[in-house]
Amino acid sequence: MIAVASHTPFVGREPLLRRLRAMVRAGKHVLLVGPAGAGKSLIVDEIARAFPMIMTPRCGCIGDLLGAFEPPLRLVPGDLKRAARVHRLIAELPRSGRIVVADNVRRVPPRVAHVFRVLLSRQPVWFVVRSTAPLDLGHVWPYLFFFQRVDVPAFSPRESRAFLSAVEFDGDRGELLAAAMRLHRLAAGHPGTLAALVAEQRRRRRDLRTSEGMRLLALHTRITQVLAAR
Repeated sequence: MIAVASHTPFVGREPLLRRLRAMVRAGKHVLLVGPAGAGKSLIVDEIARAFPMIMTPRCGCIGDLLGAFEPPLRLVPGDLKRAARVHRLIAELPRSGRIVVADNVRRVPPRVAHVFRVLLSRQPVWFVVRSTAPLDLGHVWPYLFFFQRVDVPAFSPRESRAFLSAVEFDGDRGELLAAAMRLHRLAAGHPGTLAALVAEQRRRRRDLRTSEGMRLLALHTRITQVLAAR
């Protein structure tokens, strides 16, 4: 199973979850599409509560796949050369009965794309992407016709408020909820961005009743995200 972060609640999305669960039962390949902060990984985590999944957070090289998939399958590298490890992995993944999930799929090189092409004929595969442009996806782009595309919608204002009601917050939750609509607009309805705003508000309290407080909250949240990415 994929671990779910305890501080980031999952709310709403029931129609989307019903659709995805039906696709899992039908053994479909899924292309989950949405911008940064849309909550794609949270959705995968929620599906993983009920269905066995194995995930790689990166697929920029063969080492990413081996590093992510070998430990949960209890595959010890030993003295095997990398090519032999890849062939063993391709054989063992379908036997595991798990859905293969590739998060942050972007600029995939040819060798990694070939591994996914083989797996597509043997078991369900999910790609989690921000963009479906060929230059963004890399060498897996020609395989998209195998997948059923699912776009992740933004939260409604009601869902954003429910998220803010459930998220961990030891400050004045009344103030947080009073600013729910402004936070919703600031995050463009994306739960990941909402979570980042709340985390920043926990670290440095801003006056959410003022435009200046909201501006500083947005600015410092963005700075924190950029520094974390580095």
